[in-house]
Amino acid sequence: MRIFRRVASLPLAVALALSCAAAYAQDLSAVPDQDVFGPMKAELARAMTLKQDDFGPPYFVAYRVVDEKEYDATAAFGSALQDSFDRDRVLFAEVRFGDRHLDNTDVGYRGWHVSAAPDPKALRQNLWYLTDAAYKNAVAGYLQKKAKRATEYIADPLDDFSVEKAVVRDESQPPPDFPRQRAREAVEAASRPFRNHPQIYEAHASIRLRWARRYLVTSEGTELATPEENVPGELHIDAMTRADDGMRLDDHRSWEIRTLADLPSDKDLAAAAEAMARELEAERRAPVQPPAAAPAIFDPEFTGVLFHEALGHKLEGQRQRDPQESQVFRDMVGKKILPDFISVLDDPTMAAFRGEPVHGHYDYDSEGVPAQKVALVDHGVLRNFLMSRWPVKGFSHSNGHGRSDAYLRPTGRMANLIVRGEHPVSRAKLKRKLLELLRKSGKPYGFLLVGAFGGENPNSRDAAQTLEVRPRLIYRVDAKTGKETLVRGVSMVGTPLIMLNRIVAASNDDTLANGFVCGAESGWVSVDQIAPSVLASEIELQRLPEDRSRPPILPSPFAKRHEND
Repeated sequence: MRIFRRVASLPLAVALALSCAAAYAQDLSAVPDQDVFGPMKAELARAMTLKQDDFGPPYFVAYRVVDEKEYDATAAFGSALQDSFDRDRVLFAEVRFGDRHLDNTDVGYRGWHVSAAPDPKALRQNLWYLTDAAYKNAVAGYLQKKAKRATEYIADPLDDFSVEKAVVRDESQPPPDFPRQRAREAVEAASRPFRNHPQIYEAHASIRLRWARRYLVTSEGTELATPEENVPGELHIDAMTRADDGMRLDDHRSWEIRTLADLPSDKDLAAAAEAMARELEAERRAPVQPPAAAPAIFDPEFTGVLFHEALGHKLEGQRQRDPQESQVFRDMVGKKILPDFISVLDDPTMAAFRGEPVHGHYDYDSEGVPAQKVALVDHGVLRNFLMSRWPVKGFSHSNGHGRSDAYLRPTGRMANLIVRGEHPVSRAKLKRKLLELLRKSGKPYGFLLVGAFGGENPNSRDAAQTLEVRPRLIYRVDAKTGKETLVRGVSMVGTPLIMLNRIVAASNDDTLANGFVCGAESGWVSVDQIAPSVLASEIELQRLPEDRSRPPILPSPFAKRHEND
């Protein structure tokens, strides 16, 4: 929520300055822990006495409050556009009726949320009213689920809730520090170089600094007051142009920071922006790549996004018990699903990689379970799933991956996904292997896919399990000379099982791909991937959807011959 106050008796400039200062102070003011815990515990005790007609109390209740403060600044072509503070306080309630073996929750259960008042008495009112609605719906949901069980066939009856140890933890947390002036200077410096490139149509630099505290109280005795997640701040640069044929071309860079002291210098930011602009200008001149199938090298960021989409989502625990999900790997625990030189794990306990803070780090998941490092695939063999407190066949406990945003019920999700290749080779040797594959197969060229804008892979059975990952840059690699030629206009497609098993070698250049957010049934969460470059024996590239328009009619005002107009 943005807060503005205008003081009518003062000159406008002074009034605006004071109103911004007041908003800043109010947005950053901390609510004492006892003013949150007190109302939560008082209403939790009352919730456990709820009764309606012949129905007794719930067997489990959880309350969560997330208090989030955020500072954002954006600049375009060296000029600040936005400079704002936001605050959001969200109350979430989960009420379970029945017992651990059978309760009201199912794949569609999302919990209940409202805006949380900072005043303790108002917060109790929020809790009381939300709990009443959640309890009534829990009873109704339980009865509907029991009735459904009378007719549906269940091959593997499973409990609805796992037993986990209660945790009590109150971690101190420094107040937010949002150095406004330095942040504005950084985004202005990072966006200014695009003035020298009149063929860049849009260019923005933005910085986001976030502070969030989470309070969790459950009827099992868990009481947590901790950082919601240890998500670092981020400075991001993005730019866009169009080729002469109208094709849209985008590029981006980002830096993760704990404080603004971690930021690159203004000189380094300007150099990165200059390199982006030159990259986009080169793409404008690049030929359009027709659809093709050939061997390819994926750089570390592309590899990480590929594994996130093709494997990570399909190893989320709750998907293994939902018959509407694809369940590609449900019955493959202990079986080989990847080449035997590849292992995959997820480690939310990792706070940094080679000194850089990672986006997927947290100490406790959204259900209050301590974060755990989990080996998902060991030398090609499937070993585990990403588990919340929703049991699946063969896995009766959470492994600390129950994640959600402030508004939804947690489910099993990725955090820091790590891909490791056994017997890695240098990047130069990986390219030599690519050329060997090309010559052996008689292909005139292969590809190098660099970076990723993101990916998509359906998980429901009623959709074809086709995978798409869009690279940031695509290079065509000549089979005879190894020359790399920048091309444009295609993305990579395939199916998960086939695509992943076409990986034949990995490099020793493991790199962190940071700053990603992932959306699924439990909302948007911060994630990252750590992976090496890999070589695939064959990939398929398809045309991108058409997004073409005529280039601007008049030259940019930044063009030298118009700069004095």
